[in-house]
Amino acid sequence: MKITKIERAKKNKLKVNIFIDGEYSFSIFEDVFLKIKIETGMKIDESFVTKVKKADIFEKNKHYLLNILSRKNYTEKELLNKLLIRKIEKNTAIKLINHIKQMGILNDEKYLKDYFSYLVDARKYSRCEIFFKMKMKFSKEEYLIKVEEWLKEYNERDILLESVRNKAGRTEEKKIILQFVRKGFNYDDILFVLGKIKKEE
Repeated sequence: MKITKIERAKKNKLKVNIFIDGEYSFSIFEDVFLKIKIETGMKIDESFVTKVKKADIFEKNKHYLLNILSRKNYTEKELLNKLLIRKIEKNTAIKLINHIKQMGILNDEKYLKDYFSYLVDARKYSRCEIFFKMKMKFSKEEYLIKVEEWLKEYNERDILLESVRNKAGRTEEKKIILQFVRKGFNYDDILFVLGKIKKEE
């Protein structure tokens, strides 16, 4: 087997087409082409082709991660799940995420603080809701311990007072209680807030 021709892909300018023994064989990203130093006239075998295609899959998924991260923040846990859904082997997925981290694009610690602040500033979630939402994004135990510590300073009763006040007078008390219990607020706090609102009236 011999590489007989190399040309720039027409549809995707980031890729090059590789021809083997006079016929088109496959396309790869230019970064892979340059890294492996593929040249016209090279004699190759099936193991070489497999190696090149494997490197190209890695590059393809690196571009995928960079693309989605350019539009929205994701945690390591979320990116790992996305790669696994794409049927990427777990070891390869972890290598991809570590590669992105080394590029300085992925920073879970910063995102942990930013996302926690976002949920707190929304002023509508219970401690349980915030912890659940954080747990869905972050899997490291050390991060979840930090969240638990931060939540100790979270004034849930004030949030509850604001939320219940917006519904009082328009919604039955029983429905208000059920709604906020489902959201994870403490039952006694709900009764306390309802009593306080009644006194204000």
